[in-house]
Amino acid sequence: MEKEKAEATDAEVILAQWQTCVEMANSVSQRRDAMNNIFITVNLALMAAVSITWEIKSIFLLMAGIVLCFLWKLFIGNYKLLNQAKFDVIQALEKRLPATPFKDEWEILCKTKKYKDGTWLETVLPVTFIGLYAIAIIAIVLIKLLP
Repeated sequence: MEKEKAEATDAEVILAQWQTCVEMANSVSQRRDAMNNIFITVNLALMAAVSITWEIKSIFLLMAGIVLCFLWKLFIGNYKLLNQAKFDVIQALEKRLPATPFKDEWEILCKTKKYKDGTWLETVLPVTFIGLYAIAIIAIVLIKLLP
């Protein structure tokens, strides 16, 4: 009787830990989304400012945008590592529970050919902005410095 009670208590503790980890993973994902929104907004503002002025001085803004995009990529990589660690902990806890929803979901997604890794998709944005900044720098130099 005491053994069954202890096992039930252990299962409740593990379930509570699992729920906490899932909530923390969701919180990290929300912070990641907010960070991406901030970087998108700042980059769009930089592009808008450059498109209005279109002067040689704008090259400094464009270079700042390139640096910003490299920082953005670093943040994306860090969030990927943080999320991966959290999901590893969640899956380790799931091994001690009767069901493994996160592991099952990941296995289903990996089998689906239509699924694209979110981090890869996120990385496309800063790379695209870097390309736009480079094109804008070349265009400004060609228009303003060459007769």
